[in-house]
Amino acid sequence: MTETAAQRRRRRQRAEVTRRAVELFAERGYAGTSTEEVAAAADLSRSTLFRLFADKEDLLFGLEDDLLATASAAVADVPPDVPPWPALRTAVAVIAERIAPLRDLLVTRERVVATVPALGARAAAKHRRWEAALAEGLAARGVPASEALLLAKLVLAAFEVAQADWLAGDVGDLPALLTAALDRLPGLLGR
Repeated sequence: MTETAAQRRRRRQRAEVTRRAVELFAERGYAGTSTEEVAAAADLSRSTLFRLFADKEDLLFGLEDDLLATASAAVADVPPDVPPWPALRTAVAVIAERIAPLRDLLVTRERVVATVPALGARAAAKHRRWEAALAEGLAARGVPASEALLLAKLVLAAFEVAQADWLAGDVGDLPALLTAALDRLPGLLGR
């Protein structure tokens, strides 16, 4: 699916507003920052802000939600003759490449999320949406639903471990850390 110019502008605008919001939340605290302040910092009206983002939490998690379409497309883009696990590995490597430029923003966001326990529920919901998107991509390739979900959960667990190491400052880029985590799985499973 090719992105239109309007979609690119909206994506860039959302990214810029998210960056400003995360900076404000880190500086003033999540609870201490209003959506009006975020809108002002982004030079937007409050109504425009809420056309771009569903709620205040979406300011923190919206960019990754935007990448959900990437997850399904990445699985669909792998040639049909590639078995499910290699297809999923290829897809998450594409996703990691898209997330990699967001490292500084994600590090700051993680600091903000750690200060507000209620945001953990949103992070968990984001995790489930990613699992579902990957599982749906595999199911569309003919993988039985329970197997697709199992594979999606497994690859996402490896992704989260690699991303946590990456955000903590581990040497290497996210795609390389992800590949290393996925390569360790067979040995850890006794294969």
